Amino acid sequence: MKIAVSVDNHFDVNKLSVPEAITRISAYLMTQQPAGYFNAGDSFNDFTKSAAFYRDLQAHVPFPVRWLAGNHDLVNGVSYEIAQSHADPLYFHEQSLRIGKTVIIGNNGWYDYSLAPADLDKTDAEFTQWKQAYWIDGAIDQPVSDKQRMQRVLATTTQALDDAKGQHVIYLTHFVPQKALMIYAPGHSYWQMATAVMGSQHLGDLLNARHVDSVVFGHLHKRHAPLTIDHTTYYHQPMGYGLHRLNEWDSDDWFEQWRKTLVWLEV
Repeated sequence: MKIAVSVDNHFDVNKLSVPEAITRISAYLMTQQPAGYFNAGDSFNDFTKSAAFYRDLQAHVPFPVRWLAGNHDLVNGVSYEIAQSHADPLYFHEQSLRIGKTVIIGNNGWYDYSLAPADLDKTDAEFTQWKQAYWIDGAIDQPVSDKQRMQRVLATTTQALDDAKGQHVIYLTHFVPQKALMIYAPGHSYWQMATAVMGSQHLGDLLNARHVDSVVFGHLHKRHAPLTIDHTTYYHQPMGYGLHRLNEWDSDDWFEQWRKTLVWLEV
């Protein structure tokens, strides 16, 4: 049995028809008969639209459908408290699901500036100020600091891993968990600052230390070949943007791009 995982579909930014997306995705998945379909975040720029999309998709297929919220999903239609709750039966943040012999753990993730280059020599306050001024996440409801939010990710992940001890584990998250998979551009000051809000090396350290088998994430919008670090293999295959001004696709058809960027994992 296998599960399918997709990330960074950005249905609204890509101006895709929701009914068409539901029809084509569900029809393809029915031909493949996965043991489950999971999305690791950034489906819409609105939490309520993402929730509605996956409820509709679940109504079209007999296997489990689950979704995480990326930063884009958290910009509208949701409070911090709702984002941290089991707000929808299909919402997979801080949830686990056993399929076959595998425990699949979901966590939106967050960031703590640990992926930023050390030579930037910026304080937490400077990173926070930059985010509020220049990054879409400045619009996200958040009554705690980024580091506090990330500490919750680490704590709830640790608890989920404790509960799954000794079992085959797949971990799904939106944000980048490994510096080895980051892209840096020393001559591009804007991007060098943005690396601070990409994810957390502390999460990657935890996943490696606990010998998690597979990790799927997105957010960076650069596709990589699977990378194994210690006992853990990391998969980063975002669908990304297919826009005239920013085309990250290698296909002219969104559905083909979605299909080609699916991550298939044994369970």
